[in-house]
Amino acid sequence: MKGLKNVSIAQASILAGVLLFVIVALQLLWIQSKFTAVESVQQQLDHARKLQLHVHQIFLHHTTDDQGTRLERITKVERELGLLKHGGRISGTQTVLPPVQPLPGITLERLLADWAVFTSIITTSPDTTRLGVQAGLLLDWFDKLIIDFNYEENKLKKTATWALGLSLVADALLIIWLIIAVRKNIVKPLLALASNTAQHNHTNGLRTNEIGAVARQINEVVENLRDASDFVKEIGEGNLSKDYKELEPEYQPGKNKLADSLIAMQQKLLAMNDEEQKRKWANEGLARFVEILRSSANNLTQLGDKIISALVQYTGSNQGGLYVLNEDDPQHPYLELISLFAFNIKKHQQQKVKPGEGLLGQTYLEKETVYLNEIPEDYVRITSGLGDANPKTLLIVPLKVDDTVYGMVELASFREYQPHEIAFVEKLGETIASTLASVKAAQNNRKLLDESRMTTEAMRAQEEEMRQNMEELTATQEEMQRVMKEAQQKETYLSNLMNATTDAFVAIGRDYRVVLRNNAPLFDEFIRSGIPYEKGYYVLSLFKEDEFEYHKSIYDKVFSGQTLSVEKDYFGRPYSVNYKPLLSPSGEIIGAAIYAHDLSEQQAMENRIKTLEQQLAAAPPAATSDDSITELEKMFRVNLEALKITQETLRNKLH
Repeated sequence: MKGLKNVSIAQASILAGVLLFVIVALQLLWIQSKFTAVESVQQQLDHARKLQLHVHQIFLHHTTDDQGTRLERITKVERELGLLKHGGRISGTQTVLPPVQPLPGITLERLLADWAVFTSIITTSPDTTRLGVQAGLLLDWFDKLIIDFNYEENKLKKTATWALGLSLVADALLIIWLIIAVRKNIVKPLLALASNTAQHNHTNGLRTNEIGAVARQINEVVENLRDASDFVKEIGEGNLSKDYKELEPEYQPGKNKLADSLIAMQQKLLAMNDEEQKRKWANEGLARFVEILRSSANNLTQLGDKIISALVQYTGSNQGGLYVLNEDDPQHPYLELISLFAFNIKKHQQQKVKPGEGLLGQTYLEKETVYLNEIPEDYVRITSGLGDANPKTLLIVPLKVDDTVYGMVELASFREYQPHEIAFVEKLGETIASTLASVKAAQNNRKLLDESRMTTEAMRAQEEEMRQNMEELTATQEEMQRVMKEAQQKETYLSNLMNATTDAFVAIGRDYRVVLRNNAPLFDEFIRSGIPYEKGYYVLSLFKEDEFEYHKSIYDKVFSGQTLSVEKDYFGRPYSVNYKPLLSPSGEIIGAAIYAHDLSEQQAMENRIKTLEQQLAAAPPAATSDDSITELEKMFRVNLEALKITQETLRNKLH
């Protein structure tokens, strides 16, 4: 335990983290195993319920299922019972069942015995009464098996709950122990260190860990804070030239970071004070020029005179010139000198500089400020156009907004320009350029206004033409709506007409699939028997292999243009079936129309007539009175007439 006193906080945190991870991992594995067991019993319970449902279905369908289907159902249940008993993967799923537990296993053995009796009865002599009793016993065993699984599930859930509770208690105790350790070894030393630091006292007697190292550093900081406080007080009183070595003669740069920072702060304050003076100078200049730009915004020449005069004087320059871009001829633009200031003498002269010509024209193309010092004697005279003077420095600033140049400012001086003075001229150049852009925009607006008046007249004519086109379009839309309404009415009439008869009608495409059918009772019989006789159904799937080619040949004949009539039996009733080809508007065969009429009533009527004829032929003449013969003749005629009407109705429907 003594060795642990010198353990660092980082090492202790790693040990605690590893211990906590191991404990939590073991708890998770333990709890997971408990809940996995619960999940396995739930899967066995679900499987038992499904088997109970399968057995119930076997009993319900034993009279309707054929021998093959019945054996298939029994085999499937026996396989699933074996899976429930011995365990294994459920077919078609990823679920793996464990072997059955002892308590449900006893019930399962008894269930299997009754299952053997049940299968022997249903496969040998399916006595319904005996089979029903045995099925009831078998389902009762399934209920008991489900109860046993529920008991196992509840027992495992209780065990899992206890495991979870014990884990939570263990975690709580571990957390409490960690809180006590952290409070003793970290919180209390930090509180003592904070208290001593607030009182500017040294903190001693701490362990040689990270907190102890922090305490030693703080002790050194406390010593430096006194000198720093005095230095900051001097700075706060405005004494920016105070030397820190006057407070700490032993100060050396790099050893006392606080002192280094304060001295750096002092230098920054000095620089900021200087920058503030420069910023104030620039802001006052911008405000002054804003008033100038407002005063003569409509007269470009007068505005240029005021700008260049004030700019030369405010920047302490000796000469200045203002050039404006002239775009009267868009193919040949040039810079035009509109204002010139030199030694307080205004020179009224015209000068044009083409883009790329000399230093001024090149600066216009590059759109960047040019600053030159120590200019040769003949340099300005040749390229600048500012007269015969030979200044020491030359400053050319483009007047631009969003990379568009509207003019140039050229200043010359016998002294060097400071960076903040150059930045001021550049910023002012944006304001001047905006004003020049506004003046040009006003001129363009007047030009566009004249063009707009001419365009308005043309638009009025186009508007009248568009109005006429809209009226024609509205009439066309109304006609289309009327045609669509008629088409919908015809479609509804056709659907009602098809469903008004009990005869079956169906349209088959050339791919042997149902395209359209009515709601005849014959189709209801198909659907009730499990045949999805709906749109898209493949009709040849109705027939077995030995009948497939025969019926396919019938459809192929119809697709070739033939009309056929056959008689078939569907669901114990005779039907007269008529096949006709379906034609497209162009005459192409696109499918087949099939009409099926139930002949049951007709055959019954024919059989009744035959019976009456036989009765008439068998009756002796002497034994039959005139009245009875007359009555039989009337009945015979009525039935014969009804038969003719039925035959005629059928013939009309088929054709």
